[in-house]
Amino acid sequence: MEIKKEKKITGKTIYNGNILRLFRDEVEFPNQHKSAREVVEHSGGVSVLAENEAGNILLIKQYRYPVDEIIYEIPAGKLEIGEKIEECASRELREETGYSAKKFSKLFEFYPTPGYSTEKIYIYQAENLEFVGRDLEEGEYIEVVPKSKAELKELFKAGKIKDSKTLIAVMYYLGDF
Repeated sequence: MEIKKEKKITGKTIYNGNILRLFRDEVEFPNQHKSAREVVEHSGGVSVLAENEAGNILLIKQYRYPVDEIIYEIPAGKLEIGEKIEECASRELREETGYSAKKFSKLFEFYPTPGYSTEKIYIYQAENLEFVGRDLEEGEYIEVVPKSKAELKELFKAGKIKDSKTLIAVMYYLGDF
């Protein structure tokens, strides 16, 4: 069976906020049936897999309101409109962990929830780190928790890493790729 695109008939913005826009489109399938699509438009984000001078991966712990949990994540942040991806990676690494990196390399890009969101996340690896001091944004309460490879394996096996970008980065780091 050949996969074909759906055709947008009409669209309406339902909500336009600071970090996302929600819209509802009416679409037509190739067989002329119609349906609705609710889509969250998001500018995307960048996350950073960074190993410090002691050979530990820099994780952060922070409270996430939507899931009402304190979770482990790699440093990450929202990609601002027009911002270069590596600049975002550098900014977020510095703000959240206090480290700067001499080199950034793209590892992956992925859609965390393509069924209803346009968000794309880029995972970069930071190399040659230097501690320069943290610069948290207003309202950010983040604990930096460097983890060894063995500690990452334990967190992974225990199901303590629930964030998708962090799971992907940790699986990459622990695997043979």
